This record gives sequence, structure tokens and C-alpha cells, in this order.
Amino acid sequence: MQHVQTIWLTGASRGIGEALVKRFVAGGKQVAITSRNNEALVKVAQPFGNSGQVLCVPADVTDEQELMLAYTHVKEAMGVPDLVVANAGTHINMPASEITFEKCRQLFEINLHGAVATLLAPLPDMMERGSGHLAGVGSLSSYRGLPLAAAYGATKAGLNNFLQSLQFDVETYGISVTAINPGFIKTPLTDLNPYPMPMRISTERAAEYIWNGLAKQKAEIHFPFAFSWACKLLRVLPYPAYHYLVRTITGSKNRRG
Repeated sequence: MQHVQTIWLTGASRGIGEALVKRFVAGGKQVAITSRNNEALVKVAQPFGNSGQVLCVPADVTDEQELMLAYTHVKEAMGVPDLVVANAGTHINMPASEITFEKCRQLFEINLHGAVATLLAPLPDMMERGSGHLAGVGSLSSYRGLPLAAAYGATKAGLNNFLQSLQFDVETYGISVTAINPGFIKTPLTDLNPYPMPMRISTERAAEYIWNGLAKQKAEIHFPFAFSWACKLLRVLPYPAYHYLVRTITGSKNRRG
């Protein structure tokens, strides 16, 4: 990632985002960090003191006007970023008895609409400059449906398709696009999952996978590798076999919600 000097990262106040801030700074990059929670952002930036490597730019990614103001701040402070990572996202487990349109809309607004708005904000400037790198954090759950994740999986599948399609349209402008699809990461959100989470890894290890993949400008970064390749293989199973296998593994065939 030697050519990348400036990065704009959303969802930076906790989890993978917080770990990425540390990894980017350790790699000598200047990082603008965005989250709704300014107090949390300040805590993330605090260890780096007055180094000038971390710029706090609070914003809600679901508010387009607020997000554009944040991007303008980033641009004025450090120029058009070399890399933008749309990481802001959330998850709500929704059994049948608890799924509502409002909960689904919340996930779509943050995970999909917010990510798309983040990536489109710098796009005209990157096109004019003739270089840039756009990345969005999806999930291996985007590959096929999973219990309790109808809305979550849909948002991540939508983001994956958006990123893959966008690559065709922007590569002639010198812009790279990366879809980041992690498996289970140990965070407060995954701690709430009521099912087995194979090969769950730390946020620090996830950040290392992402750092290495971005340095190579991979079209997709998926990890941990044994689990992600297993998920890729599951995509080719006939649906009845896939459905039975996932039901059995997750224990959902014995659970009503």
C-alpha cells in the first residue's frame, strides 16, 4: 500500500474499524475517521496524540447531507483521499417473530445506503484525478441466505453486487474497487449471535487480512481462508442440500422465533 497515503474510514469507532485505524497508522498512513459517535472517535484517536495522522470527522452515514459535509472536511484537510473504506454497519438478529419493516429499513439504510453514499462521495474527484481505491466491508453471509439474517444478508449481498458492478465502470479511470468479506469477527455484535461461529477471529487479525489485501488491490478480500473457501464451495450446492446443511449446523431446525 505504498502509493496510498491518505485514507477515509467510516465505522471507525469500534470493532474492525478501530483495529483498522491502528493498522493504517502503524503503516504510516494519514487517516480520517468517521462515526456517529464523536466521543468514541476521540478515544480512538487519543493514543496517536498530536501526530497529525488521525483526523476525527463525525457524521451519520445515513444522512447524505451530513456525510457530504464530512467528505468536504476530509478533502479540505488532506486532499482527495487515496483510499476510502466504507465500513460502517450493524446487525440485528431477526427471528420470524421479531422481523419488522422498520428493523429491515434500519439495516438497509446503514449497511447498504450508507456504504453506497460513502463510496460515491469521493468518486467524481477520484475520476477527475485519475486514481483512487474504493472498498466496502461486506460479509461472507452475502454469499447465500442464513437463519436470522434475512435483512443483514440482503444488505451485504447488495453491497457486494454494487462493488463488483462499479469496478467495470470506474477501472478505466484508474480506480480500483475491493469487496471485503469477513467471516465471524469477535465483536460485541457477534457476541449476541445464538448459533455456532466457526473460526471466529480477533479484530486485529481481521485488520491484518484487510491491510494485506488492500495493499495488493484485490477485487475481493475474504477471510479466514479455510472458512471463506468453504463458504464459496457451499454456493454451488443445490439449494435443498445447502438448506439442510445450514439448518443442521446452526441448530435452526430445532428453533422457532
